[in-house]
Amino acid sequence: MGSGKSFYAKGLSEYLHVPFVDLDQFIEKEQAISISEIFEKMGESAFRTLESVAIKQVYADLLTTNAENRQKNDILGVISCGGGTPCFNENMEWMNAHGLTIWINPPEDILLERLIKEKKTRPLVASLSEDHLKDFIQQKLLERKPYYVKAQFVINQPTLTISDFVNAIKYAKNLF
Repeated sequence: MGSGKSFYAKGLSEYLHVPFVDLDQFIEKEQAISISEIFEKMGESAFRTLESVAIKQVYADLLTTNAENRQKNDILGVISCGGGTPCFNENMEWMNAHGLTIWINPPEDILLERLIKEKKTRPLVASLSEDHLKDFIQQKLLERKPYYVKAQFVINQPTLTISDFVNAIKYAKNLF
């Protein structure tokens, strides 16, 4: 949360001229309720199951889109998943097997700064004081890091332009 996943994913999709899919938005559309409501009404476990199904569905949809015009090694699209997606149901292993995974890893103080500014739009942290928000960030990173380190590529610089982000991946991974 607050790392810039959607920002960079949208920029990368525009650069590559491929579809962009926000996994949370996809789930909300499919379920016809918000992520917050899913958590409230169904619980986190049900959400994580929906999330695992959704990422595979998005991938299948991208595979079939313009299948006849696609080359074998073409990039299908860019998916921005939630911060918890890699941590459940072997999703990180599946994502690594079916695409390029990127961990956007800004320092904790940058995450804190961004989330303080965005609290009104983020229900999970809206009611947290600055100290509790800092603790929340540290706890989530501690829990999730074992999954995040499995990403195929890591971006540690917190303020890359879209162009620099694309170039970092392009040249490091010899892509596109």
